Amino acid sequence: MKIFFIPLFFLISLAVAAPNELPENATPAQKLHFADSCYKHRADGANGDKANRARVDKMIGIYRSLLNDKELGERAALGLYKAEYFRIRFATKNNTERDKFVDKLKLTGDTLHARYPKNKELTKIYAAVYSMWGNNAGALASVKNGVASRARDLADSAGDYQFLGRAHAILPYVPFVLSWPDKKLAEKYLLRAAKEDPKEPYNYHFLSEYYLDQGRYDECQKMIDKGLALPVRNESRLEDKRARWHMKETQKKLNKKLGK
Repeated sequence: MKIFFIPLFFLISLAVAAPNELPENATPAQKLHFADSCYKHRADGANGDKANRARVDKMIGIYRSLLNDKELGERAALGLYKAEYFRIRFATKNNTERDKFVDKLKLTGDTLHARYPKNKELTKIYAAVYSMWGNNAGALASVKNGVASRARDLADSAGDYQFLGRAHAILPYVPFVLSWPDKKLAEKYLLRAAKEDPKEPYNYHFLSEYYLDQGRYDECQKMIDKGLALPVRNESRLEDKRARWHMKETQKKLNKKLGK
């Protein structure tokens, strides 16, 4: 196995804060650490819920430059896909640009998933992007073209219970076209997702939406309370803050149902 030597001062600087520039003559390993540090600090310099686009584009460029590295290619591929998915969610200028990036990222995902089919973290993101890509063509077309089922199969292979629960919760049962959505399975998968990752606020948000839709208002309130009680994690503070906003919107809907 090839061993990469990375200067101690370089690693310490990455642990404290994301540096602005790579050192001269950086090795591939140093470049990967730099990009990983940029991703870890992806919320730095954000304006509201919009990430610093220049910082995001920089790490994407570095990850992309390492895709063909024999030792680091898979890690770079995962980093690239995570960074580009983050850009879609938090660093696009408008919906038109967002949809353009979704189309490109779907194609990138086709290639990377074929190259690394056993990488579950990459597959989870690919399932989400695949679903977004299908929705761009319209929900009905997505169902008819098998996009929804393909995204479900990807999520199932990666053990992404949040995605599976969400799919069963929101997709309609259509005889002879889409016969697998099951509301009972939606609850089962979403509860499992929350059990496996109790610090992820979106797990409670999706559960609260599910219970609201089912008219189970007490359980809806409990999930909102659990989600909002979680602290905002520094590394994923943009994601967590958006999840909190969604839960507060669900609270408004619940209050309306209860006549408050």
